[in-house]
Amino acid sequence: MMKGLEEALGVELPRNDQLHTEEARAIFDKLCVQHGVDCSAPRSTSRLIDKLVGHFIEVNCKNPTFLIDHPQIMSPLAKWHRSEKGLTERFELFCNYHELVNAYTELNDPKVQLEAF
Repeated sequence: MMKGLEEALGVELPRNDQLHTEEARAIFDKLCVQHGVDCSAPRSTSRLIDKLVGHFIEVNCKNPTFLIDHPQIMSPLAKWHRSEKGLTERFELFCNYHELVNAYTELNDPKVQLEAF
């Protein structure tokens, strides 16, 4: 998902393991303003990314399309990606411009859940 967003925007985005920083939030906020993407308060990093993905990626998903590798910041209850730090095991299926499926491998470690919140 983040690689597709980078390609659509034509810019290098913060690394997935740095998305929790205020600097990353400011970058996504600036991108939303620059491209006229509306995002009401609270303008958190996860909401800003979600709005950008909706504006640049989801609107192009006519044929069946899986959006994968969501950032951890957007999916606190999903298990972490097995090989890429900062991502989760989550996917969304889009078809004919509509989201049909939103699923993830559930994070079931209570200590990690507590840390995520």
